[in-house]
Amino acid sequence: MGDPTADLVHPDLSVRLAGVRKLNVTVTVPYRNGTNLHIHTNHSFSVFRSPCEAAWLARQAGLEALGVNDFYTTGAYAEFGEACRTLGIQPVFGIEAIALDADLAAAGVLVNDPANAGRIYLSGKAVTHPEQASAQAALARLRSFQETRNRLLVAKADERFRATVGAAGPAWQDVLDLTPAGNITERHVAKAILERIRAVAVERSMPAGDAFKAVVGAPISGSDADQQNAVRNHLLKAGKPCYAPEDSAAFPSVASIRDLFLGLGAIPTYPVLGNPLTGAESDVRQWADRLDSWGFCALELIPHRNSEERVAAVVAEACRRNWPVFDGTEHNTPAMDPLTTRWGLDGRFRPAFRAGAMVALGHQRLVAEGGVGYLGNDGRPAHGAYQRCLAAGQRLLDGI
Repeated sequence: MGDPTADLVHPDLSVRLAGVRKLNVTVTVPYRNGTNLHIHTNHSFSVFRSPCEAAWLARQAGLEALGVNDFYTTGAYAEFGEACRTLGIQPVFGIEAIALDADLAAAGVLVNDPANAGRIYLSGKAVTHPEQASAQAALARLRSFQETRNRLLVAKADERFRATVGAAGPAWQDVLDLTPAGNITERHVAKAILERIRAVAVERSMPAGDAFKAVVGAPISGSDADQQNAVRNHLLKAGKPCYAPEDSAAFPSVASIRDLFLGLGAIPTYPVLGNPLTGAESDVRQWADRLDSWGFCALELIPHRNSEERVAAVVAEACRRNWPVFDGTEHNTPAMDPLTTRWGLDGRFRPAFRAGAMVALGHQRLVAEGGVGYLGNDGRPAHGAYQRCLAAGQRLLDGI
């Protein structure tokens, strides 16, 4: 008998969704416990090969709610939403983008990008207007900057291959083939380079380790995920042979990204980096004041990155301000890590993360019904909105 999950990664969407329906009625899965409102899919970069696969693995993990959070695209929403609903998981639709605060950059202050001063990863949670024209145009523009840079990376990789092993590097089409909608990331380029190294080794009858070391400049070791990361770190990062600089226009202001999220009907949310602590995040209360002044009144944590003390501090600050706090795992690397985390399931923090999921779900439902969600017309929390969204989301999670 074949693999019952094989259809989840079939090229045809209808086959993938049929596979979800079949699995839902034939396989017993655990008791529901836990939420995860930040995963990436293959519409940006992820270990998940389709939104259907992500939803099925979330069902196996026993999650109540699952949130997609791809970079610069809403392309996964239709498949993701249908797969989640088929499996009895409440879907939350999110998006991620990167902003730049010029003042923090000039001052050398690190925020939640530990390598680039002033650069800030931001999320829009509970998207309710995914087709909004101006927002989609802004997303397309941001994707175009990514494509321009990634084409340069591929061109430089080709030069590297020719100089080191006397063969062509990966073609742009090879990279495009790794994502369903052409939303290429640096990680896709790294994966294509690794696949091409392996192909060259076969073509030239070279040991795979020799081909890898020649191109990458480091010995081969570890898993496939480790090797992809090594390619990225040794070839594509600043100061490395295939590095291409990023256009400053690819990183709009925080206010511009907030406007983009509001255009999508989403809740502007700040993802806490946690460990390592950065200058901006060192004082949680002070940083939350800054976020409030920017109009970001929701927080999210990637618990596996954080210590117990850090999770406790962030959750306490969110609760003090009556802000929702979400948890997630990202899954934006080649590694297949668990969809639940130690702190995410810890009884001290679980209620706050579940409440955050309820607020996101309630926002989606209330706006879909023509009402007011978490945000008022000014893009800030509406009066009584937290409790209204919480109640609406609880009805969804409890199946009422």
